[in-house]
Amino acid sequence: MRSPTIVAALAIMLGGTALSSAQQNAQGAVELSNGTKVSQTPSLPKLKLSTSQREQIRKAALTEHNEVEFRLAATKSAEDFTPAVGAKIPKGVKAQSLPTPVLSQMPELRGCMYVKMKNQVPIVNGMKNTIVDIISET
Repeated sequence: MRSPTIVAALAIMLGGTALSSAQQNAQGAVELSNGTKVSQTPSLPKLKLSTSQREQIRKAALTEHNEVEFRLAATKSAEDFTPAVGAKIPKGVKAQSLPTPVLSQMPELRGCMYVKMKNQVPIVNGMKNTIVDIISET
């Protein structure tokens, strides 16, 4: 059996739910057979942290001992990186899960991570490794 035949047979067996490449649109969404569009590039909603939430994250992050050290070979290339909202964190810099107390108080942050570097705590979109907010350590 040829590949297109297998795909057609599977589509029939699955009730026509198989997707063709023609059903994908330019924005990266896929249209299901019922007309529902499903994004293939999901993103987290914008963060709207209050001052008290930012302070809670700052305090929790400060108790963790995971500051990025630029003397390590893996992170040396990131030494000149300046954290900014929208920037992608450099290779070699690994974001950490937010501390458990933060996630228990703010479950909406489950898709976010953080990095401690250069006296700042950048909050990172865990799906895209981009900085969505920055909290000062001081």
